[in-house]
Amino acid sequence: MKKEDDFMDMNFLKTIQSDTKKLHDMAENTGFIKRLVDGNATIETYGEYIYNLYFVYKAIEDNLRKHEDNEVLKEFITPEVFRAESLLKDSKFLLGDKFNSIEICDSTKVFVNRLNELSKINPNLLVAHAYTRYLADLFGGRTIFEIVKSKYNIDNKGLNYYVFDQIQDLKGFVMMYHQKLNLIKLADEDKKDFLNEVCLSYVFNISISNELEYLRF
Repeated sequence: MKKEDDFMDMNFLKTIQSDTKKLHDMAENTGFIKRLVDGNATIETYGEYIYNLYFVYKAIEDNLRKHEDNEVLKEFITPEVFRAESLLKDSKFLLGDKFNSIEICDSTKVFVNRLNELSKINPNLLVAHAYTRYLADLFGGRTIFEIVKSKYNIDNKGLNYYVFDQIQDLKGFVMMYHQKLNLIKLADEDKKDFLNEVCLSYVFNISISNELEYLRF
């Protein structure tokens, strides 16, 4: 963890990336995600994973919209990257008749509860979770898309999650998002809380992946 003065001395984004690198790597290389990338999952369990993500993204997006007049949050309410609607479409396509009988992971419920809690006690910290999810989608989403499509032969009707029709320049959008994060209007103490929340976001995502791995394999 960085000392308080470090937030004034370093680029905020670089601070986040350096302090969360281990958790970031773990999120990409453990649990169900590792199984999915290795080609050892099933379409049904992938659909179940997508369905769990739907509830996470819906909570992020619904809570961001509640604070559209917030000076900090309004810069990060970016509907062009919102994923809940696409995840719901994919879930229904992939799960078919089993869609209405799937029960979401306990880890997902805890994650959603945390997002709803932040909306009440410190909504600015919702950006930490938006950053963690959306930037991962924009950076690694294309790779996961190719893996899922090639290894599991999923039709494009079940791959809406990876399609960003409203963004013409993905690299430009990412750079813009990074710039907004570097300029985010938070006190140094709040930036420490923000960094902790990014770490927590990774922990929640890892927990969902590991719980699904434990329950289904």
